[in-house]
Amino acid sequence: SSSFLFSIFNSSKFFLGFLNSTPKDAAVSLPKPSIDKQSGLFGVISKSIISSFKSNTSTISSPNFFSKSISCNTFICSSWYFLRYPNAKLSDKPFDTEFTNKILPVDKYVGGVEHATGHLLYSRFITKFLYDKGYINFDEPFKSLVHQGMILGPDGQKMSKRYGNIVNPDDIINNYGSDILRLYLMFGFNYIDGGPWSDDGIKTMVRFVDRVDRIINAVYNYTSDSDEYGKEEKDLDYARNYAIANVTKDFENFSFNTAVARLMEFVNTLYKYDTAKTIKNVKFAKECIIDLIKMLAPAIPHIAEEWWHQLGYTTSVFNSSYPIADESKLVKDVEELMVQVNSKNIVKINVPSNATQEQVKEIAIKENKTAFAMENKTAIKTIFVPHRLINFICK
Repeated sequence: SSSFLFSIFNSSKFFLGFLNSTPKDAAVSLPKPSIDKQSGLFGVISKSIISSFKSNTSTISSPNFFSKSISCNTFICSSWYFLRYPNAKLSDKPFDTEFTNKILPVDKYVGGVEHATGHLLYSRFITKFLYDKGYINFDEPFKSLVHQGMILGPDGQKMSKRYGNIVNPDDIINNYGSDILRLYLMFGFNYIDGGPWSDDGIKTMVRFVDRVDRIINAVYNYTSDSDEYGKEEKDLDYARNYAIANVTKDFENFSFNTAVARLMEFVNTLYKYDTAKTIKNVKFAKECIIDLIKMLAPAIPHIAEEWWHQLGYTTSVFNSSYPIADESKLVKDVEELMVQVNSKNIVKINVPSNATQEQVKEIAIKENKTAFAMENKTAIKTIFVPHRLINFICK
């Protein structure tokens, strides 16, 4: 096992092959590889090593022996880099077992599908070997795997000079900034599936960021203040905590497009609050803005940092704690249900969130539009779906 580790961790790309037997001469000492700083940690193995390899093996005489100097698959060389990252400053060994066991395995591996039979295969083999030999206490290098999709050209084809459909990100960054490009890549595509590029999507992100900027300035310019926590505040607090809960979950699941959609919904509710009341609960509204900026920071870090400092903070937004949803705020006192007659939508009604079927039925029948739709009809059945709808089947 020690010679195997030597060959892996010293990037030795030479082997001796024996068809049926393994003579003692199989262990060949090689000179130390030369390091090329531009070629990575181990660099390029010089021609002198190849010469040394061949000269050291020329004296072996065995009918079953052959010598070969070849390059291993590049995935072999990268099959243990995740072990080296936490130990980059070690000079006497590849990694420290105790320290490595504390922070590995890797929580999330992101790569293309082509890695499944390349890098993933080799890295799992190396990890399992090291585990069996007692060098590490985990036998899988990565806890979970996510394959990213491909961004296609505007014509739906793979970007290529041949098709003339390449989108240069530098042009987008020069015109709109890197955050707008980043936000579009998050919102415009399912991370796993990808999809065709759209310039209109970039413009949509610009409008959204401008919209956020306006509501931030509006809230921080409120002059009339109140400590009232009424219906409008409850609705905004629900939207705030609903966004926190779902954006957090979506980020963890790489569902970036739906995370941005939740943030857009939250911004819409902020605008609704802005126009709903003349006298605002300024302290509460500002708390909502702070949480909005914190949730947007992973998506648009530079712009969010700018907003954060505009609010008067002197440290980075990334030094602040990420918001945590208050589950108690996700229970509404009143909810909206749809009233149907013969499965046709008639009107939306507001009912207590804990209302029974009979209570909902009583409220629904009193609605003028419901009464008109059921005129000269007899209800023979009532279908009630809690928190969603009540449907009167009539004849």
